[in-house]
This record gives sequence, structure tokens and C-alpha cells, in this order.
Amino acid sequence: MAKKFKVEIVTPEKLVFSEEVESLVVPAERGYLGVLAGHAPLLCALQPGEIKMIRDGAESWYTTSGGFMEIAGGKASLLTDSAEPAAEIDVARAQEAVQRAKERLAAPAKGVDRERAKASLDRAQNRLRSASKRKK
Repeated sequence: MAKKFKVEIVTPEKLVFSEEVESLVVPAERGYLGVLAGHAPLLCALQPGEIKMIRDGAESWYTTSGGFMEIAGGKASLLTDSAEPAAEIDVARAQEAVQRAKERLAAPAKGVDRERAKASLDRAQNRLRSASKRKK
């Protein structure tokens, strides 16, 4: 049996995930990073992307908009701005968010923060990519 370690995914609103897994892959600042039980202590920034976990031989996928990960004491803690199971993404809502962000970028109104609109577009597109790959 593969060794397991605790993973917690936490957003400002709630604890999204808290279980033991066999492996974890996260979208780190310089590319995807794999984690197994016994990993050395680590602190890294997370980018928007997909989180992949294997528990009891089955894959679980979550999307994240970024944040931080700390590995210490046999536990990986992911502190994220947002995270959700890929299979539960509301595709229509994500498509609307993409459209709104594109409109803001195409014809910005006075006071529109272009960087914030670009970040919104990136998050929504990430959710759509994940949902299309991970349909229920």
C-alpha cells in the first residue's frame, strides 16, 4: 500500500478538501510540482491551474486561481484564493465570466482595472479548460 499524507485546501470562505492522499500535483510558480509522502518542507506560490490528487488509486481534480502551498510535518496545506472540484464547475457561469472579462478588456470603461480584468479572464478560462477535460 502506498504511503499517504494529509492535504488540506483552504479558501477564505471554507475548507474545500481535507483528506489523506497518495500523491499531489499542483500548479507551482515555475511549473507543476509533484508531492509524495515524506516530501521535504517547502513553501511555494501557486498559479491558476489544476490540482491533481490520487487517493485510494482514484484521481481527483480541483481548479485553483492561485495562492500558496506549505509542506511541513507530513501535511500539505494549500491556501488558495478559490478552489473547486473540476467536476462541479458551472460551465455556463464560467462562460459568462469569460465574456464579461473580454468585454471589459475590449472596451474598458473609465476606472476599469485592466490587470484585474485580465486576471478574471485567466481564472474563468482556467475553469472552462478544467471543466471540459474533467466532465462527470
